[in-house]
Amino acid sequence: MHATVRPFTAGPPPAPPTAGAVHVWVVDIDRPPCDPADLAACLTPDECARAARYRFGPVREQFTLSRGVLRRLLGGYLDVPPADVPIVYGANGKPGLAGAALHFNVTHTTGLALVAVAAARVGVDVERVRTVPDTDGLVGRFFSAAEAVAFRALPEEVRAAAFLRGWVCKEAVIKAAGASVQYLDGFDIDLDPARPPAVLAVRHAALAGGGWAVADWQPAPGYAAAVAVEGAGALRIDGGRG
Repeated sequence: MHATVRPFTAGPPPAPPTAGAVHVWVVDIDRPPCDPADLAACLTPDECARAARYRFGPVREQFTLSRGVLRRLLGGYLDVPPADVPIVYGANGKPGLAGAALHFNVTHTTGLALVAVAAARVGVDVERVRTVPDTDGLVGRFFSAAEAVAFRALPEEVRAAAFLRGWVCKEAVIKAAGASVQYLDGFDIDLDPARPPAVLAVRHAALAGGGWAVADWQPAPGYAAAVAVEGAGALRIDGGRG
């Protein structure tokens, strides 16, 4: 299985991903490759109203740009106008496509957004690399018992990287499964930065399926990201490393 990472451009997307493939699009929110007004025009009235409810300007811009990019990309894959892309919401608010074989997920943080598209359930997460206080306490609160043991067995100098890797990978799996954050402790991720990430065990029914392949990478300097897709085996990242 492989995930192909590309920068978002104003051009049309390639053919939809086939089984075992994931397309991940990286969007520079601070320097979008097309007019932000054109992206905002892709939104539906409901999405415009949702954007208006964000009182903090940068968050509103992140939502508007990332949703506009999402609609542009999906419209290209489906050969329909962006505003006509049939986005619907399922359990736990997970968005999907009505009547289409494609799956997608979108995530954004300050300055960067990612859109993942696949023929199977897919999730993606991105975080800015930063100093996180009390990682041990956060692992004990949100990670599984097995992950907490593995985390505390790691050398102290790699624990910050292990925590960030674990967080983005777990968020990506949760988003792919359409589960909520209350199930973060319902599965185990290999936290050791010296090894490729992997889902080691799944215990909760909300995360059941055909297995989860996961990979992490640096989409731009100062950012950490992960993508997860339903299926067995390893997931390789092609291109896009910052």
